[in-house]
This record gives sequence, C-alpha cells and structure tokens, in this order.
Amino acid sequence: MGKAASTSALALGLWIATGGVSYAATEVFQVEGLVSPASPKALTAALEEKLAVKVAGYRIRDTESGWPEVQVEFEDGALTREEIAAVIDSTEDPTGRTFKVHAGPPVLGVALLAEETAADGMLGDPPGQSPELANPLEATGDSLARGKDLYGGKCAKCHGADGNGTGPSTHGINADPRKLWVWGRAGDAADGYLFWIISNGRTDMPPWGLVLSENERWDLVNYIKTLEPPR
Repeated sequence: MGKAASTSALALGLWIATGGVSYAATEVFQVEGLVSPASPKALTAALEEKLAVKVAGYRIRDTESGWPEVQVEFEDGALTREEIAAVIDSTEDPTGRTFKVHAGPPVLGVALLAEETAADGMLGDPPGQSPELANPLEATGDSLARGKDLYGGKCAKCHGADGNGTGPSTHGINADPRKLWVWGRAGDAADGYLFWIISNGRTDMPPWGLVLSENERWDLVNYIKTLEPPR
C-alpha cells in the first residue's frame, strides 16, 4: 500500500491488516457480531481454515454503512460471495454470538400478533419522574419534517431508519434498542412519556435533553408517532 493510500485509509477508518499473500479477487462484507477484541481473530481463523482465502483486514469504525467490514481475498473464480458469507454466518464469536453478514433490516415472515405488538410497546412502568405533559407543537408538516431530520441524524443509527431497532450501531449495544414503530399513531397520553425518555435516556440510550432543545424533542415525539410497523 502506498503512502497516499495508507493516509486515506487512516483518515476514513483504519483497516487492521493481517498480512500475507494477496489474491486477485476481493469481497468486502458488512458483519454483525464483531463485539470484542477477540472477534476478528475468531472470524479470521474460521475463514482461513475452512476456505482458501486470506482475510486482508477489518475496518471497524467510520465505514460508509456504519457496520464493521471484513475484506476477504481469494483466487479469482475459486469461490462465490455466497460461499464466503455462509462461513461467516456459521461462525461463532468467543462470546457465544454467531456472526452474520449484514443485509439490511430483517423481514418478518409472519404478521405480529396483537399481544406481541402490545408487549413490545411496554417499556416497563413509567418512571415516577415522568410528567404528564401536553405537546405544545402541533404535528404539522414542518414539525414532522424537522423530526424526521433529527431522527435520521440522532436516532436511526440505533433504532433503525424504520424504527425496527436494527440500526448500524447496535453491534456495540448490550440490549437491543426498542422498536419505535409500536408508538405509531399513539394517543396524546403517550407524549409526556416519550418526551421524558428522549430527554433523560435509558440504559444505553443517552439523555438527548442535554443536546436537543425542548422544541426539537417535541418534533421527535411527533415524528416517532408516524412510524409504521413492518408489513
């Protein structure tokens, strides 16, 4: 790798190289489950032992998709992308979690039962500090547009663009983010609770009240209530 290429790689997010001989064909995979320093070593061992490939390196941060990436090199025509992906999907991390090639939000094969949807929407008993607040901002087109922009910039990385809890940053989170589409079309009584959670955070979620203005948080409440469950 030349000096310019090396500098570019460092600027965009370092590829952790493994060394060795280079092959003609290259595939890059977005990988879920790279959760510890031992994860790359385990995945490299499985790929190189089971397939005639070289793991050229990992890009853990600052990828375009947000997911960690692994670069695999192999002899041209010797393997298909699907064959390499199958080995990734069948390899277990030392923590006990199986790696998975990221291919977007999961598609539900069956409709959720009403009680499942209701259960998923319950975040436990509302905290005692949660006030009963009335949203001062009407859910106009302007408010929803502002809320959508804020959601895309602040929330989608964890909760997913569609509110399904499968954003690109979830590989480093202990508990899966909540599915926010359960609040779609919720009544006004939900506003104060949503505002409190956004403001104060919960578990791995930061307190956005330290970052966003009050009106911005209300715009987010309005937008979250427009999210639809997967079909």
